Amino acid sequence: RECVNHRTSADLVADVAAACPNGVDLFIDNTAGSIHDAAMLNLNTFGRVVVVGTVALADRFDQPDIGLRHLRKTLIARARIEGFLLDDHESEFETAKADLLSWFKQGLFETREDVIEGIEAVPYAFVRMMNGENFGKQLVKL
Repeated sequence: RECVNHRTSADLVADVAAACPNGVDLFIDNTAGSIHDAAMLNLNTFGRVVVVGTVALADRFDQPDIGLRHLRKTLIARARIEGFLLDDHESEFETAKADLLSWFKQGLFETREDVIEGIEAVPYAFVRMMNGENFGKQLVKL
C-alpha cells in the first residue's frame, strides 16, 4: 500500500503517479484541495470520483472555488463524479452499524488513537488535528 502526504509533497501529481503506477480508478475526495487536483490528473479512463466533503473550501463560502479545472480530463476519461451525502442513506444506518460492530469485534479494523491528556490540552490537540500532525483519531483524555 502506498500513500501520499499532501502536506509534505513537493509534487503531488508525481507522487500520486508513483503511488498509483496504474492510475487512479476510484478517488474518494473529502477535501476538494490540492490532492483532488493531483488525483484528477492521474484518473484512469472510466475512473470514478466520489465527493464526500470540501474541507479545503470551509472558509470560502462567499468566494469562488479554488484549484485547477478538470472538465476536459473528465470528458476524455469518461469519468463519473458524484456527490455523496450520508443522509441519503439513512435507511441503511441500522444495518451498517450492526455490520461495523460485528467487523470491529472480529478484529477486522485496525484503529489508532493519538491521545493527549487534560482539558488544557484541547486547543493543542485541535491545532495538531487541523495541521495533520496527529496519527489516527485525535482524542483528549479528561
